[in-house]
Amino acid sequence: LKLQEDYPSHPCRRSFCSRCWLVDSAMKPRPRSDVVADAASPGGDGTPKLRPSTLGLSYEDMDIEDTPYGDGTTGGSVAAARHPPARQPLPRIAGSYHDGGLDGTQNAPSRRCFRRSVITVRILVKIASMGVMGAVLLIAITDWPPWVLEDNGTRNRVMSILFGSGLFIVAIEDVVGINKSAVMLLLAATMWTFLAVGYHPTESERGAHKLHKELNHGLLDVGAVILFLLPAMGIVEAIDHFDGFAVVTLAIRRVMAGDRNRLMPIICLLTFFLSSVIDNLTATIVALKILRNVSIGEEWRRECGGLAVMAANAGGAWSPIGDVTTTMLWIQGKITAPKTVTWLFLPSFVAGVLPLAGISWQLTRRSKGRGVKYTARRHKGTPEEEIEMATAVHEQDALEEHSEEDIPCSDIPFGKVMALALGIFCILLVPVLKIMTGLPPYLGMLLALSLMWLLTDALGLQPKEMKESEMESQHEESGISQGPPMGGVVEALHKVDLTGLFFFAGVLLAVGALDSAGVLRDYATFLVATCGHSPVALCSLLGISSAFVDNVPLVEAAIDMFSDTKADDPLWQLLALAAGTGGSLLSIGSIAGVTLMSMEGIGFLWYARNVGPWALIGFMMGIMTYQLERLIF
Repeated sequence: LKLQEDYPSHPCRRSFCSRCWLVDSAMKPRPRSDVVADAASPGGDGTPKLRPSTLGLSYEDMDIEDTPYGDGTTGGSVAAARHPPARQPLPRIAGSYHDGGLDGTQNAPSRRCFRRSVITVRILVKIASMGVMGAVLLIAITDWPPWVLEDNGTRNRVMSILFGSGLFIVAIEDVVGINKSAVMLLLAATMWTFLAVGYHPTESERGAHKLHKELNHGLLDVGAVILFLLPAMGIVEAIDHFDGFAVVTLAIRRVMAGDRNRLMPIICLLTFFLSSVIDNLTATIVALKILRNVSIGEEWRRECGGLAVMAANAGGAWSPIGDVTTTMLWIQGKITAPKTVTWLFLPSFVAGVLPLAGISWQLTRRSKGRGVKYTARRHKGTPEEEIEMATAVHEQDALEEHSEEDIPCSDIPFGKVMALALGIFCILLVPVLKIMTGLPPYLGMLLALSLMWLLTDALGLQPKEMKESEMESQHEESGISQGPPMGGVVEALHKVDLTGLFFFAGVLLAVGALDSAGVLRDYATFLVATCGHSPVALCSLLGISSAFVDNVPLVEAAIDMFSDTKADDPLWQLLALAAGTGGSLLSIGSIAGVTLMSMEGIGFLWYARNVGPWALIGFMMGIMTYQLERLIF
């Protein structure tokens, strides 16, 4: 739109066109005085002519058909008074990239060959990965060959290969173009089908009973997570639907004071302490919703989201009601609350907050490398790069503009404050009920959603999208019962990401199949045999392994194998720390990471490249901090 305002007669109409117009260091278009309309130009249509000297271009950057201005020297009397006489065009090598000349002709075959190679590799990867699942599913349906289904060792190896192939497809989701939710659902169904045939449920009543027992055990875990996740996302979406996060966003913007570098420590500390009171999943959802309401770039939001995942997993490790593995150890009497908080708070804080410095440095280096603040004379990038850099500066300017707004607290609508207060109250009610009554977390979250739903309808809170005229018409008709208010929690539930829920279900079902087959227990036994009686080595490997598979079966196996170890032993404390923080190494290692993938649409490889190294450093430093505590105290 800005281009059309400044250059209404230009035929290109492309934003950030490197041949038509450029941007200066302030990312603002040049004034129209730099574009000279010459009535004596070829054709006499008054088409604007761009003088390269005014835009920072050289004659080599212009097309072959570029001609001097109408008078042969200056382009008219107006331009003559403003610009020096035009120089003659420099000699050209015949052809250009756009004309299929030098670069276009010589490199076109190689470019086409490379493009075809990429497409071929993508198709082969799809066929190979899907072929593995199809072959295993065909073996399960035909019940042949029997030695694959009957032998436990062969069956476990086949399921491990199948699980690895599924994770590989999820990792290259952006390359193959297959949604990760569909892959995990197919993987889970294939693994359970392959496992079920080995029990012979149609021929043996004992096999059918054992299969149903394993399925019920797996569905219990999956149902508990899904029934917890769905109302938790519903409550957070309801708070956002009623614009309750505007209060938090306003407070964060005032603290930031136009400097988005302050956003990272705010989100990190907020998520770390919030996940110690509620679970790390809900804390991650709240952090991501807050980030969406703050005017920052997509890259910054994703980096802050990765930092929130590390802080949430670390914050739940030192609290008995935070991470599920710490809660398991607490319920079974392996750890006590006072000593767990005393010994694990500092290592968890190091593991969750230390990556803050690394990610901040990474973003700063990347911003300098891309030259966010640059001059048009020195930069000759592609239009896509110019758009990306202009967007970064525009978002920073927008953030500074919002931060300068002095909005008094009295001007915040009462409905927004009430929505935020109700949401926080309902979420904090879950750990309270768990401690006082022993109520499972998913039932407590369902109760919280029902309270949020009931109170918002009773108070008549209206969403932020509803116009005043609609509100007035609704109040006028309130004399006659018209049912619950329109656009409340019901509309907020429509925004819940169902694809993410299906991905959760697929991951948990696939890991449950591995657990039922005994693969995870065999792996835990192998780790114990490899590490011996070293708690640091054993817990470190278990923590790294939790980045690939669910940490709950691994912790359960460790509890069974070391049942004679006394309570509050360093083994149990290290196990809680490593299992909680180790899931941050990969995006599929924790429910918080999977939530980040589904809500922000990031890929497995992006997380492994940008967040994984810093999570590994924080993981190792956390364990070293714990060992240092033991040496000192």
